[in-house]
Amino acid sequence: MPHSVLIHYNSMLFYVFFITFLFIILLCLFINRRFKIQLKLMESEDRYRSLVEVSPKSILVYQEDKIIYANPAANQLFGASHDEELVGISLLEMIHPDSKEILITNIKKISNNEKLALHEYKFHTLDGRTILTEAVGANIMFNGKPALMAVGNDITEKKNLQEQLKINKQRYKSLFEYHADAVYSFDLEGNFTSANKACETLSGYNPSELMEKNFTELVFADDFSQTVRAFELTCKDGGSPQNINIRLNRKDGKIIHLNITSIPIIVDELIVGVYGIAKDITQQIKSQEMIRHLAYHDYLTGLPNRNMLDSRLSKELDQAADKNNHIAILFIDLDRFKEINDTLGHSVGDLLLVEVAERLKTAVFEKDIVFRQGGDEFIVILDNADRDIAKKVAKRILEGLSATFKLKNYDIFTSSSIGISLFPENGQTVETLVKHADFAMYQAKKAGKNTYRFYSSQENEGNINPLLMEMELHKAIEHEELILHYQPKVNLKTGKIIGAEALIRWNHSEWGMVPPGDFIPIAEETGLIIPIGEWVLFNACAQNKKWQADGLGNMIISVNLSARQFSQSKIVQTVERVLKETGLEPQYLELEITESMTMDICRTITTLQDLKKLGVLISIDDFGTGFSSLNYLKQFPVDTLKIDQSFVRELHNNSNDETIVKAIISMAHTLQLNVVAEGIETREQLVFLQQHLCDGAQGYFFSKPRPAKELSKEFFAIEGLVKEFGISQDINDRMWMEESLRIARKDLQETVRRQQGLTLKYKKIDGKFIHTLCDGELLYRFGLSPDQLIGKELADFLPYGAAKEKTVFYQKAWDGDENVTYEAEINGIHYLAALSPIKRGEEVVEVIGSCIDITTLKETEIALRESQEMYRLIAENMTDLIVIFDLEGKILYASPSHESILGYPSSYYEGRRLFDEFHPDDQGMHSIIFEETIKNKQSSHLEVRMSLCEGGWKLFESMLTPIFDENGSVRHIVGVAKDITDKRIAEELLWKSEKLSVVGELAAGVAHEIRNPITSIKGFFKLFQQGMIEPKYFDVIHSEFDHIEEIINEFLTLAKTQAIDKKTIKVKKLIDDVTTLLESETNLKNIQIHKYDEESFQEILGDPNQLKQVFINLANNSIEAMPNGGNIHIEAQSEGSHVIIKFSDDGVGMSEERIQSLGEPFYSNKEKGTGLGLMLCYKILKEHNGTIVFNSKEGFGTTAEVRVPIFLGNGNRYKQSFSK
Repeated sequence: MPHSVLIHYNSMLFYVFFITFLFIILLCLFINRRFKIQLKLMESEDRYRSLVEVSPKSILVYQEDKIIYANPAANQLFGASHDEELVGISLLEMIHPDSKEILITNIKKISNNEKLALHEYKFHTLDGRTILTEAVGANIMFNGKPALMAVGNDITEKKNLQEQLKINKQRYKSLFEYHADAVYSFDLEGNFTSANKACETLSGYNPSELMEKNFTELVFADDFSQTVRAFELTCKDGGSPQNINIRLNRKDGKIIHLNITSIPIIVDELIVGVYGIAKDITQQIKSQEMIRHLAYHDYLTGLPNRNMLDSRLSKELDQAADKNNHIAILFIDLDRFKEINDTLGHSVGDLLLVEVAERLKTAVFEKDIVFRQGGDEFIVILDNADRDIAKKVAKRILEGLSATFKLKNYDIFTSSSIGISLFPENGQTVETLVKHADFAMYQAKKAGKNTYRFYSSQENEGNINPLLMEMELHKAIEHEELILHYQPKVNLKTGKIIGAEALIRWNHSEWGMVPPGDFIPIAEETGLIIPIGEWVLFNACAQNKKWQADGLGNMIISVNLSARQFSQSKIVQTVERVLKETGLEPQYLELEITESMTMDICRTITTLQDLKKLGVLISIDDFGTGFSSLNYLKQFPVDTLKIDQSFVRELHNNSNDETIVKAIISMAHTLQLNVVAEGIETREQLVFLQQHLCDGAQGYFFSKPRPAKELSKEFFAIEGLVKEFGISQDINDRMWMEESLRIARKDLQETVRRQQGLTLKYKKIDGKFIHTLCDGELLYRFGLSPDQLIGKELADFLPYGAAKEKTVFYQKAWDGDENVTYEAEINGIHYLAALSPIKRGEEVVEVIGSCIDITTLKETEIALRESQEMYRLIAENMTDLIVIFDLEGKILYASPSHESILGYPSSYYEGRRLFDEFHPDDQGMHSIIFEETIKNKQSSHLEVRMSLCEGGWKLFESMLTPIFDENGSVRHIVGVAKDITDKRIAEELLWKSEKLSVVGELAAGVAHEIRNPITSIKGFFKLFQQGMIEPKYFDVIHSEFDHIEEIINEFLTLAKTQAIDKKTIKVKKLIDDVTTLLESETNLKNIQIHKYDEESFQEILGDPNQLKQVFINLANNSIEAMPNGGNIHIEAQSEGSHVIIKFSDDGVGMSEERIQSLGEPFYSNKEKGTGLGLMLCYKILKEHNGTIVFNSKEGFGTTAEVRVPIFLGNGNRYKQSFSK
């Protein structure tokens, strides 16, 4: 090989090796660099994978509609139990329907490389939760393929907190803005920083005006210092809430009372301001002031009362003694006040007393004082007044009180009697001076009333002593000095005696015949008219029964009732008892009342209706002399009007009297009443009354009042007088027949006209339906009259369309259809018409129709439809609580008002037992009441305390009402509860006020009962002064003192406050103890006690001694009702949450009127069972949360039912009988 070739070859080989070496070096370098890059990539992947794995954000990789990767946070978010559980699941399987559409849309947008902001999505998790997420997505390559990566986090709790915060803000705003009390805040300088709407109502300033004010600008000057002090105590370090009562100056200038609570506002342990709550207590303050005022002032007139009289007059007397001044005490009593009160009613009597008080105040000087002593008695204290000044003031008072009083459309005339005592001449003490003024007042009454008298112990000597007459009148019945005379009543048509009027006379053993005008007023004033009137009633009925037995015909006996008798609550029972005792049938008794007794219209109507139910007759005596309204007369169930003799006496000399008598007769007959004329003394009067169809007459022309035996002998002679001296019988009969026909025709017309509906007739004449009759109340309400229809067809008075519709029905009836009815409307009145054909043979000759008003029915149908929507709105907006329970007591529905009243939302209650929200002391009792409501299928009432969200309790008055299904079974229970917390507080304040009135009524009753024995004692002392002394008088006086002592002891018993020592009591033992205590008395009076009790009976909680007192009182009432022996049944049984103990007897029983008066706050020892014993029973049972009810009927015994709450905690009960 050539050298040059070799060299070239070697050179080429070197280059090859060099290039290969270089390639190897470069390859090594490349491999080293690639290794390093891969190592970094691996490190980066590990780092990022670690970041994804530990990221608190949830990260998902979504590829081909499936999750292919989820980091641990995503697994936890979606409730996956292991790492691979989410892999392979589509997001669309977990998305909530609310978010599905937006998710699909956003996935498409991301796939199209659109950038999206964070968005909220709602998902269902694998473990059943619903979550809210906030996420964003982006396109990535994953494992060489396009994928979607989603990054998000759970915002469920955040959203819930935001929603709760929103609700809390709304609640706070509602609490602040709509709180009933004023809620506000101050900064540390006392400037307003916020105020709710109630602040404006309270102060008159709107919130923007308040923001410019400091609280010191509104505070009443006298309360400034205490208000500032309370503000400073609230703001100082460690400040505490303060509560004060202040007065506030309103914007309108008025001053109101507030109760203020101030609370420090603490932020970061620093006080930055003050919250305040202000409640208006103006009315409460006024009530307290009113109660204090009522203690020393008369509630009716506003004058100072007896409580103030003692203290004030004592001071006046002390000052007068120091200054050597005179004082005059005027004791004023209204004349005829009792009559006015009884006839016109207590409301008019009260108005009269108020007006009298005003006139008394204007009659005296400014320094003088007017007191109301009680009833119709007043006392005036004249300061620094001698005899002359007292005389001038007394005359001024007499003149002022004798002027007419215009009250309730009545012109009332009264006068006064005044007694005057002087200090120091007539006494040195309040008691002595008032007593002497009282005595002087009676001297004035005795002198003829409407005058005055100064006190003098020597006055009235030698005159007739009315006290002696009163005492003798007490004995008149017992000594049989009262007698009856009878004046006959004659029928002017037949001449027959149809009745007689009983007239009382007093034949005193020493004084002889005492005129009724002398002793009747005393009987009225003292109340003796009640037993005297009952004596007259009994003897008159007995005499009429005797006349009937003697064959003198079925006459009617007439008895006059006095105003005081008629106003008695037991007048109906008295009449019923007398009829029963005498055996007289009620239609033969006529009770005569005067017009002046009918002023109290409502009470008069009620009493007369009750008397008419007995079957007796009623007549109005002296008609034409009083003030009766003819409108009211139509309402009175009376049978007869008696024309006063003052109109009859001058019939032929006075044309006015003739006109009045004719008018009374005509009016009475129009009202379908009988007419009897009084005072017939001449033939001319008799003929006049016959000619004008007066029904009956009485007077001296026929007979003067005679004893029963004398009248019996003159019967037949009296019955011949009308035929002998009156008009002929033929003329008389013809006149009465014509009158009867006239009345019959008028009655027929009125019957059709006065019917509430409408009656019509029509005939078909010349193809038209012509009305031949149309009348009735409904026609006039249509705005039509008979003249517009009779002789007319339908189209003559109805629109064409309406007439055409009704003609179809008219034709059906004319064609013989027996049941044609239709509904229509005229002038807004809906009516139902019924048409019926009248046939002769087979031919219809006329159609009669009747229409009735169905407007109310139509309106009811509309109202029912409207009420469905209304009730729904009411339930949603009602302020009362409304709850629907299932039969287990669980709440199915609670009204929205629960949240506003109790603080819990409605949803809080649903599914709960409402009883669990009650006060623990109320739960057991009301659970029983709930079960009773279901068992008895009747509504139940209860009071319950319910818990407030903010703590504390509210008192509710609730009613549970069962709702039934179509089978009559109870489906649900609806409860309605009304918040009575504030009402109960107000009732307690009112009760304190009413308690003062009750004490006053009881005191008045005691004074009334003590007055009679004191009057009797005073009378005897007067006799002693006149030298009339007999040993028997001392016995009477001693018994009267015993009577007074008994009354006072009973009243003290009632007033005594007894502490209640409550214990658990077995009812069986309680009854056993009572029967043991009564054993000796019942054996003595031949009375058997039968007891019915329950073994293992549930206990009651109470004071055993007080409850024994109740049972003993009830048993004693039964014993007194059976003077001849009998049986008392005592039964105890449980009924729901109460024990019922019944005391039944077969005694004389009680009337309904008597039952209604049991336990009323008045004092009486005259009638068994209506005095202190039962008042104590009511009082004790009320303190034990119990009640008492009486059921009775005269002649059939009485049952007293005591109901006391069960003391919960005992077991089974069953009934067992045992007897003594």
